[in-house]
Amino acid sequence: MLGFLSSALVAAATAATVASASATAVAPLDALPQTRLDAELRCLLGVYTLPAGRSVTITGVGGRPRGLQYILSNGQFGDLQEAADGTFGAAGLLIKFEPCSAGTMTINKGKVAEQAMRLRLIEKETSFYSDGVKLHGKLVLPPGGHAQSLAVWIEGSNNDPSTDDSVWQYELARRGLAVFVYDKRGTGASAGAPLSDFQARARDTAAALQAARRLAPDIRSVGVIGASQGGWVAPLTATLVELDFVIAAFAMAEGPIAQDRALVEQQVREAGFDAAALAEAKALTVITERIVRSNMREGFAELDAFKAKHAGAPWLEAIQPRSYTGIFLKFSSEDIKTKGPALAQGLSFDYEPRPVIEAVKSRQLWLLGGSDRQAPNAATQVILRQIQLQRQNIAVVVFPHADHGLVESTQTADGLALSYSAKLFDVAADWIKEQRLPAAGKFIEMPAVGLAK
Repeated sequence: MLGFLSSALVAAATAATVASASATAVAPLDALPQTRLDAELRCLLGVYTLPAGRSVTITGVGGRPRGLQYILSNGQFGDLQEAADGTFGAAGLLIKFEPCSAGTMTINKGKVAEQAMRLRLIEKETSFYSDGVKLHGKLVLPPGGHAQSLAVWIEGSNNDPSTDDSVWQYELARRGLAVFVYDKRGTGASAGAPLSDFQARARDTAAALQAARRLAPDIRSVGVIGASQGGWVAPLTATLVELDFVIAAFAMAEGPIAQDRALVEQQVREAGFDAAALAEAKALTVITERIVRSNMREGFAELDAFKAKHAGAPWLEAIQPRSYTGIFLKFSSEDIKTKGPALAQGLSFDYEPRPVIEAVKSRQLWLLGGSDRQAPNAATQVILRQIQLQRQNIAVVVFPHADHGLVESTQTADGLALSYSAKLFDVAADWIKEQRLPAAGKFIEMPAVGLAK
C-alpha cells in the first residue's frame, strides 16, 4: 500500500534487494517511469451492483496501463489478471466485462455466475493549475449528481494516478458523497515532475478544492482526506483554505524522521535482537538523520565508517527499505549523494506535524491501523490523546488488526485474502455527512474484518 517515502526511492531500493538476492549486481538508483490506465479500460471503472445489496468496485492499480483491481462489498480486494480471451481473473473469481456502453459485467465466484450493473455515478473531468503546473482532476458524484458534502482525496507517496486507482472516490460516492481526486504532479495526466514537498502538495490540494467547488457550487461542506504521506498534507491544506473537516488515514502525528526511527527500531526488535543491537540501530539513525537534514550533503563519512564497522552484523540485515535508513544501507554513499536528492522529490524530512494539527480549527478524524508496519502509530495515538485534552473536535478510530492502508489479512478457502477493514468506508462517510460514529474527542476500536458476503 501507500508508503511515506518517495516511491522512486522505495522502488529502487526494493529492486536492489531483489537483485542482490539473485546476483551480485545492484539495481540502479533510478526513478521508474509512470503511466496510466488505457482508455479502453478506464471506461470500465466504477461500482457494479449485485443482488442482496452487494457490489464490486473496479479501479486501476499501480499506474499500469492494463492493470485492474477488484474490491468486493465485504472489503476483500485483489489484482485482476487479463487473459487472452479478454476476461479478467483472480483466485476464485472471473469477470467478463461487456462493452463500456452496456455498463454490465458477469462475475463468476466459485460456481455461481451473476450479472452486475454499473452504478450511474456522475464523473466530471477537469484541469486546473497550481504554481503554474497543469494538473488533472475528476469529480465523482452520487447517482443523480447531488451531494451535500465533498471530500478532496490526497494521495500518499506513490506515483500512481489517483483518478484511475483510488478506491475511495467510488466507495464514498456510492455512499452519497462528492469526491474530487487529482493526479499528483508528474503522475497520470498531470504535468510537472513528481514532488513530495508537503507545502507544495498542500497548495496543489487547495487548488484542487477550488476546481471541485467550480464543478459542484452547491456543496455545503468541504474537506480533505489525506492517506499515508497525504496525512501530513491534509492539515497543512487547512491552513491555506477554510475546510469543514480533515481526515488523516493511516497517517502519523510525527514527522518523517520520527517515522524512520520507529521503523528501524520496530524491524530490529521484531527480528529478536537485544538491547545492544537496538542501541546500535539508534546510533545508525542519528547518522542517517544528519544526511537527510542536510539534503544528502553531510554525514556520509560517518555512514561509511558505520557500515564498515558493522559489516556482516545480523541485526543490520533486519533493517528493510521501508525506511530511508534501510534504503541508505542498499546503496553506496556516492549513489545516495548524487541521485538521492532528486529521487527524494523534495520530501519534507524535517516537517513536524503536531503544531499544525493543533492549529487546525476544522474537525478532524484519524483512521489508524493498530498493526501498521509502515507508519508505526503508538506515539501518534499518544499525541492525539494529548491534543484531545485541549480540543474535543478530534476523533480517532483504531482498527486493531489493520496494517498500512487499513488492510487486513484473512485466510479463506482460496488462500490468504486482503481486505479493507470492516466498516472503514462507512465510518468515514457517516462522520463526514452526519458526524456519527465516532464521537469527537474519543478513541474507538473497531472489530476485525469479516468476509461473510
